[in-house]
Amino acid sequence: MMVPKLQLRPLAVGNGRSQSIAGVRVSPRISVAPNYITSKHSINMSNTIEISITIHDFATTETAKEIICELYENETECEDKWTKVGTGSPVRFSRNIVFPDKFSYQYVFEKTQLIKAVFSRCSERDRPSSSSSDILATSIFKVDELIGSFGLQLRRQLQRTGSIANALSGTQRITEEYLGGIIVSAEMPEKEQPIVVQFHGKSLDRKDFLWDETAVFFRVFRLEEGKDDDSLIFLYESEAIKNHSHPQWAEFRLDTQDAADNRNRLLEIWVMYKDVDGKEGYIGKFLTTYAKMKYGPGSDNIYSVINDVKKAQKKSYENSGKMELVKFTDVSFYSFLDYIVSGTQLHFEIGVDFSSPEPVHELDQRRFDGELHMAIRAIGSIIRDYTPNRLFAAFGIGAKIPPTFHESNEFFLNFSMDPICRGLDGVMEAYRKAQTMVTPLKESKLSPVINYVTRMSHRSGFRGLHYHVLALFTRGEVTDLKEIQQALNSASDAPLSILIIGMGDYDFSPLQKLCSKRKDGRRDVVQFIHLKSLLNGAEAPWLNKSRIAETALRQVPQHMVQYMHNANIAAKPPIQVCRSPLFHSSSLIPDKPTEFDFELTKDIRHVGIEIPSLMPNLILPPDLSPRPRQDRRGSDSQYLDVETMRGSLTVRVPERCHSVLQTSREQYQRRLKERGLARMKFPRVELSTLESSGGSTQDSSL
Repeated sequence: MMVPKLQLRPLAVGNGRSQSIAGVRVSPRISVAPNYITSKHSINMSNTIEISITIHDFATTETAKEIICELYENETECEDKWTKVGTGSPVRFSRNIVFPDKFSYQYVFEKTQLIKAVFSRCSERDRPSSSSSDILATSIFKVDELIGSFGLQLRRQLQRTGSIANALSGTQRITEEYLGGIIVSAEMPEKEQPIVVQFHGKSLDRKDFLWDETAVFFRVFRLEEGKDDDSLIFLYESEAIKNHSHPQWAEFRLDTQDAADNRNRLLEIWVMYKDVDGKEGYIGKFLTTYAKMKYGPGSDNIYSVINDVKKAQKKSYENSGKMELVKFTDVSFYSFLDYIVSGTQLHFEIGVDFSSPEPVHELDQRRFDGELHMAIRAIGSIIRDYTPNRLFAAFGIGAKIPPTFHESNEFFLNFSMDPICRGLDGVMEAYRKAQTMVTPLKESKLSPVINYVTRMSHRSGFRGLHYHVLALFTRGEVTDLKEIQQALNSASDAPLSILIIGMGDYDFSPLQKLCSKRKDGRRDVVQFIHLKSLLNGAEAPWLNKSRIAETALRQVPQHMVQYMHNANIAAKPPIQVCRSPLFHSSSLIPDKPTEFDFELTKDIRHVGIEIPSLMPNLILPPDLSPRPRQDRRGSDSQYLDVETMRGSLTVRVPERCHSVLQTSREQYQRRLKERGLARMKFPRVELSTLESSGGSTQDSSL
């Protein structure tokens, strides 16, 4: 029996398809543009940040009634390539200025993105003055520095004119042009939380029982109740499947704000068919809500597909088939930026293959050194902004090493006790020294270094707080392809991405084939880059560096997100981890500060030491009696009262201290005696006095 065709009224929706059902008004889903100033990049909310600017201690001699902030972006090293991001609203001129506007900017990890903030006088029409003499100050910073900074907050100095070279150098020097400072803050927009849904059908009505070649699909709408009539807002359309008896559609995502702005928001789902000519027909519909689907698969989420026309025509009509919810997931999907903002640090490791299948001419060696230097700088200059200490591990491969000159495919490039080099300059210096000390081999093996870095990444700290990127540079013949495949399989379970970079004209097809293989159930960890295909001698060096970085690092965010999702690691609220250059977190700060108790004597000149010579910046308060201090523990029992040999100095040391050393009571006493402080007598001063006067209360011996 054929399903009767309805008189359908087509209506246009946002995706260009025509919807059809009698007497129902369908509207497209309206995307409301955020009230922010946006950049030129296409909007991807998972990588979008909102930048705000604050000026503090504005030291300009210029005057103005109102000041305005303009933001420009640049992805090159050319001063004439600045593109405007947006212009803020005018603000009254003062020494400390908070600009209310937020600039929405699209963050791209693999690119060096520069932002220039320009502050100028405001014209009569609330617009920035076009005259260069009306520019009061500027400041240039890297977006990578902002993302990698603690608390998504960056401090930069204001200057009359800024330059890209100073911004890329990463150093801040107070010059005669210093005009104050700015605080650049970034925020993440409200994160989208999609709902993952999957439906299966059962015994859905056919157009023709004998020769039915139609495909069945469904559309999801949100039901909006109006005063006069109801309307439907289109949300999703499934793929068409030629199986009416038991169609199994793929899972799909709905944004929470679209489908569940109200937990009891009605969702109306149409089940339809499409013939070979593209004509559509109506099978039936059913209603559900977010709150009901939240119960998950089961008897509560099996729906009867109802065709209202058939139901009115036939008394024996029951339904036109069944639809069953087989999957419902309401979780957050974290992006690369979510993990970086929550405290994940990136670490960069370098492996240099010294081997060469043929003797290397001096000119070829110079070319190799130049390309190696460019590639390390291109990749490392981006990753270093996410590495607080800027320490990089470097390894050598494929050479005979001193003192015995045995063959080695895994040695530290700096020939030290550990492979750590200080900064990218330290890596290049270690490479230049190693060149004069080793003898290249004709072939090499890459698997030992891959295995070493894999083990190192497992030991790097708490899961989710560290991720490693290993770059291997080779120009020789690699002979351990089978071992490399095994090492890559092991690395797929580690927080690690591997970049194999081929240098020179050698045939790297075996390595390319190896890197392109995909193992079922294992995440992608490796990418091969042939450096020669990215270099163009006729272009400026910064163009080659930019192309190298974009190609090499494009897959790293995806690799890291896959690892985090596979390991069930969620991004924490920003920011849980301190990005201090010295420590990963504030674990060395004790629960209580150390207190010093000095005995007051009437005459201290017999000691032979003048107080001003010891602490020249110390100004003693008139009242030397102890002052009450805020006690975070609420008890004095947490302090150790340690006396020196002659009893003239009492030092109160926190008994419980979050120190990685976990120094014991006996060790405190022994080290204090070794300092020999009993020979000196001081008046009683407080720790707050020392701190306010610029003095130090810590001793290196502790």
